[in-house]
Amino acid sequence: MYFSRHFVTSAKLFQQVNNHLNKSKIYASAMSHSVNTSVTDQQNDMYFGTEAINRVSFLREDTEFICNSIKHPAARFIAFSKTNPLINKSLKEKLLVFTNGDNQIGSKKGLATSSDGRIVENTWTTAVHNWCEDNRNESADLRSHGKPVFLFLGLEDESVGLKLSDLKAEELEQEHSDIPCDEKYLDHQGRYQGIPYFAVDVTASPEIEEFLLAQGQLQGGSPTGEGTGDDSPVFFTRSRKHYLGFTHKEAALYSHGKMFLDWLSRNLFCPGCGTKTIPIHAGGKLKCTNTKTTIKRDQEVSICPVKSASVSNVSFPRTDACVITAITSSDRSKILLSLSKRHAVTKMYACTAGFMEPSETVEVATKREIWEETGVVCNKINIIMTQPWPFPGNLMIGCLAVVDFNGENEVIHLDNDKELADARWFDTELIRKWIYENNNIDNPEGILLPNPESIAFSLIKMAVDQRQQKL
Repeated sequence: MYFSRHFVTSAKLFQQVNNHLNKSKIYASAMSHSVNTSVTDQQNDMYFGTEAINRVSFLREDTEFICNSIKHPAARFIAFSKTNPLINKSLKEKLLVFTNGDNQIGSKKGLATSSDGRIVENTWTTAVHNWCEDNRNESADLRSHGKPVFLFLGLEDESVGLKLSDLKAEELEQEHSDIPCDEKYLDHQGRYQGIPYFAVDVTASPEIEEFLLAQGQLQGGSPTGEGTGDDSPVFFTRSRKHYLGFTHKEAALYSHGKMFLDWLSRNLFCPGCGTKTIPIHAGGKLKCTNTKTTIKRDQEVSICPVKSASVSNVSFPRTDACVITAITSSDRSKILLSLSKRHAVTKMYACTAGFMEPSETVEVATKREIWEETGVVCNKINIIMTQPWPFPGNLMIGCLAVVDFNGENEVIHLDNDKELADARWFDTELIRKWIYENNNIDNPEGILLPNPESIAFSLIKMAVDQRQQKL
């Protein structure tokens, strides 16, 4: 059914990998997320990349808007510690999303209210107020020890499916009831209406971390906070088991916050002068705090080469571009999958992938990576879809490469950069069975495919579907 440079026949290994395969949840019948039927569907509903909020990035510099947003009863907060998200593993929707006010959608108890629903001054509201002032003044103490770091994510508004009419009706209904009436959405200048979302990094603020962990217990249904400590279902998770078990909206919010906060945490000091940096514009930009100046051409300028530059790309969030490619024959009857050395034990065969280099086009980078890793030569590259990949901050650019079989182009050689343990041309029909029929027949080695949440799986599935369309 397939040919390879390597073929293992050990019965013991067969048993090991088959046991692993039986435990795997990667095939269609066990998927935690939908398998879309068209490329357009996949593009519009990519895991980690679903459009969950309107970023309104131009409002990050509007300190009045930011302060009104972060103090609004409807404001949502997603907590991180060392870029790990706070979850409650006992809930269906595990990612914890807090609000300021009571009786908001998805949250009965707010962070800024007392037991009787009144807005109070507490650990949380004090931290929010102090951050507002620091952000407004671009204080050099913005991320001093003991302070949480806030990041404005955007507004959930009508552009992403929020029904403001429903929220308005709910507010009107509460005005005529005994339920305390907190505003359900922010209205800024009559133009920008929706629910503000923030990420909050508590890495340097043990007090806020402890406060949110306790609030997470209450949100999970424990009125007394029982189950704290090692047995608590509320914790900051480092497990991809949880990251890949989110709903699409949760995954998008997690990815958004994680990638920004990872960038902030890696850039504590200015690369130009070594002075500490602070996140301004509600976390959307870094600023060097060096205040020393010098005279150049009769003008006073900063001695920092970053601050004095007309354009500074180190001040803005970084995303690393990575090409990832499904490789097929021209008739789609064969598909080339590769096994990286780090996945050799699990036998997970996937797409060829690698980082783009400066001054490369996507097409050139794709051809280079395919040849360097597998020795295969191809010249037909189509860009299909993309996916944010928050480990730590990549943009996966998904491509389809077509190889014209001529006795030379398709020949596999793994002796260039030696990153792979194996690469094989598989019959597309066999891969189709593994995806759609959960069929372990013709799989004596217990080969795995990528997780269905990954763009690699989507690309492989697309190549399989195109083969079916050609038949």
